[in-house]
Amino acid sequence: MGAYDFSTYQEGTGVENAFRAAVEDAQYEHGHGGYTGTIAEKDEFTVITQTPMPLNEAEEYAAKLISADDPRISDKWGPAGAIPVLTDRRRVEVTFTADDAPAGGFESLEKAAIAVLTARGELKDGERPAYGIQGMYERHPHTGRPYTGTLQVPLQGGPLEHTGWLFFGYASS
Repeated sequence: MGAYDFSTYQEGTGVENAFRAAVEDAQYEHGHGGYTGTIAEKDEFTVITQTPMPLNEAEEYAAKLISADDPRISDKWGPAGAIPVLTDRRRVEVTFTADDAPAGGFESLEKAAIAVLTARGELKDGERPAYGIQGMYERHPHTGRPYTGTLQVPLQGGPLEHTGWLFFGYASS
């Protein structure tokens, strides 16, 4: 059997949990039968550097290590490489009540998230909600606008922070 190189980003600051989540996601996506050429084939990882870097730099570094056949990641049966990644993105949970909402509710979920995070001092400089706000909320009985609920809010544009890991290497195919 052959081998394919792979590279996958996984959110989470804890490398153990991020690795398990990346493996489980790949197994769900590609099956449990083996020989997928993905991280699904990996049982362990090795941290290549402790210094977090932006995702594009981590991907370039990983590509160089793969091209150089670096012995830390070159064995298709061996560990995956792991690099901590900095991004300007994070996901937060926002719970708001009728007391947080203006009369008649918020104009939109985005405005609800911004208002509540700003009022609580949790919105960092430059951050704004990204596409994909999800959650459960109730609409005001008269206006139909959101006025109470819990949202999962992706944020972007803030300072770079360690938010995940890039896993890479070779896997059996």
